[in-house]
Amino acid sequence: MPNRFISLGALCLTLFVFGCAPKRAPAPPAPPVALNVFVLLPEPTGESSAIVVRNQAGAQELSQPYQAVRVERNDLQPSPPYTLSQAEVARLFGAAIDVLPAPEAVFVLHFEEGSDTLNAESQAMIPEIVNAIRDRHSTAISVTGHTDTTADPQFNYQLGLRRAQGVADILKLRGVNESELFVSSHGDADLLVKTARGVAEAGNRRVEVIVH
Repeated sequence: MPNRFISLGALCLTLFVFGCAPKRAPAPPAPPVALNVFVLLPEPTGESSAIVVRNQAGAQELSQPYQAVRVERNDLQPSPPYTLSQAEVARLFGAAIDVLPAPEAVFVLHFEEGSDTLNAESQAMIPEIVNAIRDRHSTAISVTGHTDTTADPQFNYQLGLRRAQGVADILKLRGVNESELFVSSHGDADLLVKTARGVAEAGNRRVEVIVH
């Protein structure tokens, strides 16, 4: 009983003291901590990518889609990477993502060895390219010719140019404005499949059409 009484008395005394004390204004709330959140979005093409988030205190690399880091201050190292769900990314960044420009549409057309005529499979892709240009209202279409290494570089440059110009001519016949087409050749200087000189490689005999 004495312990119970003391406890209650102490409680009554405490209540009395607090009740008699003058009321104090509540402390103002602490200002919110500003956080910067960086998240790595997946590439539309499915290719791997990475970014490094860095400040004066350190750095963190993001190498997987939807990895994120928080940065509170410039003198505090970015947080360890963590993964956001797609729903969380949409909630946090939806407004910014909605105004991002559409990714480039890339088409790869192929040719027979030594030829500047599209093979049948690539000819069938032309309507898809034209539709992409119209759907995007594109005014910038890159058409770049490439070759394998079976001839000398100067010949291959001219062959790549003929291939690219031939594709551009097909697109013009389908209604694409000539002023919107940017034709160039890399010849054998940008091999998709790395080979030695003199190697016939079908993957390198190509024209890349990029609809911006």
